[in-house]
Amino acid sequence: MRKRAFLINSLMLTSAVLLSRVIGISFRVYMSNKIGAEGIGLYQLICTIFLFASTFVTSGVSLAVTRLVTEALARKEYQKAKTAVRRALVLGLFFSLLMGGALFFSADYIGNQVLKDPRTILSLKILAPSLPFMAVSACFRGYFFAVRQVIKTASEQLLEQIAEIVIFALVVNFLAPMGLEYACCAIVLGTTGAEIFSCLYSFLLYWGELRKLRGKASKGRISGGIKKLLSICLPVTASSCLRSGLSMTENILIPPGLKKSGASYEGSLAGYGMITGMVMPVITFPSAFLSSFSMLLIPELSEANAANHKKNIHYIAGRVFQITFLFSIFICGFFVFFAKDLGLLIYHDSAPGVYLSVLAPVIPLMYLDSVVDGMLKGLNEQLSYLSYNIIDSVMRVGLILFLLPLMGLNGLIVVIFASEILNSTLSIARLMKVTQLKMRFFTWILKPALAVVFPGLLLMGLSSILSKLLPDVLFRVLFELIFTVGIYLLLLFAMKSLTKDDIRWLKSIFRQMKQ
Repeated sequence: MRKRAFLINSLMLTSAVLLSRVIGISFRVYMSNKIGAEGIGLYQLICTIFLFASTFVTSGVSLAVTRLVTEALARKEYQKAKTAVRRALVLGLFFSLLMGGALFFSADYIGNQVLKDPRTILSLKILAPSLPFMAVSACFRGYFFAVRQVIKTASEQLLEQIAEIVIFALVVNFLAPMGLEYACCAIVLGTTGAEIFSCLYSFLLYWGELRKLRGKASKGRISGGIKKLLSICLPVTASSCLRSGLSMTENILIPPGLKKSGASYEGSLAGYGMITGMVMPVITFPSAFLSSFSMLLIPELSEANAANHKKNIHYIAGRVFQITFLFSIFICGFFVFFAKDLGLLIYHDSAPGVYLSVLAPVIPLMYLDSVVDGMLKGLNEQLSYLSYNIIDSVMRVGLILFLLPLMGLNGLIVVIFASEILNSTLSIARLMKVTQLKMRFFTWILKPALAVVFPGLLLMGLSSILSKLLPDVLFRVLFELIFTVGIYLLLLFAMKSLTKDDIRWLKSIFRQMKQ
């Protein structure tokens, strides 16, 4: 029953996240057509400041609600679950109002002195009022993850995204002709409006949940809740803000660093926008199939850890490692071999495809690191998570200062690789120690790598023939995908990296879903 519920939630959230990523990529393409690579770079600069502010008001409170509500409901302490959400709402609103005010009134200083581009000021002021709404939505989102009603969270995020796109589409044609400053304002108007809509929608969903809980008796006394809330919230917020702050610092340093390498300011913004705003979203897009595990594993592992079910924790970790490696290695290979066609298909430009191919080898570490971070949170390993992020972010800032003036965009690529290798190695080592998991290098890594290289090299050798037979890039990419998936799966079975036992395990879960 538990396995079935987990899979159902995974499938629902994965489907929603995948749809969200499709919409997001489409929106990126639409934006790049409207404002160009330089405009995307300017927008990314604005986002570095806003992401720090939003991380401060949402990261810790959402996880705290998930953890506290999960524990309270497991003990049938329904009143304590409601109290945890209420206290988190008060805490979130308090800090978000402070941060929103600080962002609004310091926007002129940030734009002129920190970002050194006054075109960012108006957008920062427009974004400031969205922070309290984000904090409230994060609390409700944490609650819905705890009660495993992921369809509500997924619907809220999808509606928010759709609202953002609709608002942008309505105003961009009026604002974009006035320059890049106002083109970015069109984007952030959509962001703020969508956050308000999303908050109201989440509140209505939560109000319906409150009516269900009113009729249930509660066990236990309500005491010490605020201390436990802060004990979860503060380390995660500190970790997230420290990493976000260092990430903000590194992103602010990138355009000047690129300029020191000999590029113009406009060219630096365009290069920065291409990698961070166009290539990286494509690289992270397939992780929609895995990112649902990261959040759904938090309540699952929290309960197993609280009950000291070591075997269950070990089993979950092993299955997640296997799934993540098999999937991410395939995506890595596909992007390496067919990046040019993907760049032409998505952006009608081969330039993003070049960087997509170069950055593809980092995908397995990136995807696994994301899932492992979620598992560490569920196992109450926030302090380890904090220390690894500090080390990683400090290293990134140092490398950006040193490498970008010497190597330009190539230096930025080196920074991305070094960061993912360091952070994922530390996180994976910690998880393996906590769960007593052993890395199956040949089965999980080497064999899948060989299985994806063979069809990739074969189709690369036939690329000129394929271009003549399938001149339309969409049909060519579809053929490359279907052929590569088919050969990859066959080779996985042949090399026993994927076995009949794995298929029986999957079938048993789907069979339980039908019951």
